[in-house]
Amino acid sequence: MADSFGSDKKTYARENLVKVPAAQVQIGMFVAELDRPWLGTPFLLQGFEVRSKSQIHTLTNHCQYVYVLKEGVPRKAPEVLASSMEPPPKQNAGPLLPGRLRARVRRQPYVKRTVVRSRPPHEIQKPVRLEHEVARKVLDAGRVNVKSLLHSASMGQMLDTQVAEATVDACVHSILRNPEAMLWMSRIKDRNEYTAEHCLNVCVLAIAFGRHLHMAEEELQLLGLCGLLHDVGKMHIPTEILDKPGRLTEAEFEVMKQHTLIGHELLKRQEDGLDHLVLDVALNHHERPDGRGYPRGLGEREIAEFSRIISVVDTYDAITSNRCYAPELPSADAQKIIFENRGTQFDETVALQFVKAIGPYPPGTLVELRNGMAGVVLTGKVHFRHLPTVLLLRDANKQPMEERTVELDLTDTGVLGKEFLIKRSWPDGTFGISLRECRVQHEPVFL
Repeated sequence: MADSFGSDKKTYARENLVKVPAAQVQIGMFVAELDRPWLGTPFLLQGFEVRSKSQIHTLTNHCQYVYVLKEGVPRKAPEVLASSMEPPPKQNAGPLLPGRLRARVRRQPYVKRTVVRSRPPHEIQKPVRLEHEVARKVLDAGRVNVKSLLHSASMGQMLDTQVAEATVDACVHSILRNPEAMLWMSRIKDRNEYTAEHCLNVCVLAIAFGRHLHMAEEELQLLGLCGLLHDVGKMHIPTEILDKPGRLTEAEFEVMKQHTLIGHELLKRQEDGLDHLVLDVALNHHERPDGRGYPRGLGEREIAEFSRIISVVDTYDAITSNRCYAPELPSADAQKIIFENRGTQFDETVALQFVKAIGPYPPGTLVELRNGMAGVVLTGKVHFRHLPTVLLLRDANKQPMEERTVELDLTDTGVLGKEFLIKRSWPDGTFGISLRECRVQHEPVFL
């Protein structure tokens, strides 16, 4: 057998590679070439770092030997092994998701219009206090499920779409009952689990936003699945790039951008046949109306509605999270960024509706009042987004106090003084207040 397979693009000079029997490959090695064409293997990238024994097992099943990169040699951007890069599929075509997500969703070509559906709004079915513990259990189970899905994605394996479907289904039902509880829980974040939590949070935020847009339940399920799986391609981005604490170099950013192509290809390979909109979102959630997005620089009319929605939600959750290269920003600051970039980075109609839906102080926001008291936003007000209902947990001296509920919209009528207006928001953990440990009483005790 020849020492290299001539049909593949050669990325590295031969003197920078070492020929190694597949059975002797070790975790941490960077496989640059195989003894056969890459497209005849399950690997999504031409060139990857070995991260698990499962990958070694796959190599031994397909290859007798491989070429690994010598230590100290700079790694180049891997090639995505997509069979083709076709224009976005028409929105009235494509397979439907099996099971409970099989409902047919009306799809129309893009036109400039309101995104709010012409159907009655969803009614609150359950008080937020009674939904809190249910939402907590749903998201705790969801985090476990998403980690499992992302692990399968990192191995290039088939995803358990039934697990993904069940996770989305549970989120949809909780949000339909009362979205505020799930929005609170989505604020509980662990920096060490950013990618998994980000996927789940985008799912939750997208469903809550879709509820605001009066979407039907079947649309919410599909939109939630799009959010859950939008970043699966990142599992094939080198860790040193994905978790880099500083700004990416131009070359590193080129590698990072490939997560859209990788995710699209990975989802296209699923045996269950995911709805084409799930693939579309994985590919196009970084496209922009001004044509300056990636991976293909699509124009405004070429970006499907769900991709435009996930683009906004994805950015919002990222900005309001602690990332390895940037601290979290308050919700109001994130919304200001989205508002200021409407029409260029984000679809204008979607951006404006999202800002209206979430508000400056969404549930789960830790706030300090002008009088020095502090607590957590429990619910928002449809017509007074800046005057939410707050669960007070600290007195004016920042000492623990018995839980009290205060409705800040009472300041608008004069029942409460202006000292009860919000002074500013704070990150989770400030003043010893932990969203993860906070338990909401079933019966409110008002101030």
